[in-house]
Amino acid sequence: MRKALLSTARERDPDARKERIVNAAGEVFAKTGFAEGSVREISRQAHVNVASINYYFGSKEGLYREVLLTAHRQLLDQEPPPSPAADPELALREWIEFCLRFVLLKRSAHPVLGRLMAHEMRQPTAALAELVKLVIKPIFSNLVGIVNAVTNGTLDKPAREMSAHQIVAMCVHFDHSREVIGRLGFAVPEAEVGIQRLADSITNMALRGLKLPTPKKTRSTK
Repeated sequence: MRKALLSTARERDPDARKERIVNAAGEVFAKTGFAEGSVREISRQAHVNVASINYYFGSKEGLYREVLLTAHRQLLDQEPPPSPAADPELALREWIEFCLRFVLLKRSAHPVLGRLMAHEMRQPTAALAELVKLVIKPIFSNLVGIVNAVTNGTLDKPAREMSAHQIVAMCVHFDHSREVIGRLGFAVPEAEVGIQRLADSITNMALRGLKLPTPKKTRSTK
């Protein structure tokens, strides 16, 4: 009797119902992507009717947006970006370690996020713009600020952003190309010790590149 009463109370809790819908939608969208994701299948797995999805999220698009943002926020709660450090080089090292840990350990262990983003990169949706604006851009802007501090403000905005993108690329390369990297004989880190060693290597390379003088442009010959 008590179990039945608790179940009834939970069903009347709108937050619990929304959470159930988001969890079911995460599984469906992770498997099929947004375009092929079936609202009816989501409602079946969540034990709600389709009208409930429209009521809480407005549309399939609204539900997908919630799933994508919630998955990232949950992961960032577990692995928050580093706090600003007084030493720019230390700040860069901590940011790179955060990025590596996020993409190599935390995201791959998340039940749906890795698969969601794989679909999103192949077939971007309107939700990607919001993900960039609300989640990714603040973290990237922090890296751009660190690059500016490391270089003592000597780089203009495009150069700072290009350098930041190159640092991100060095990190995510080990995720996107892990199968090839493994076949080349390098073990992509799967534990904290390996993350720290790789973070040291990428940081050293990034610092050398950021502190090198800008090469002079050469004229192209025709």
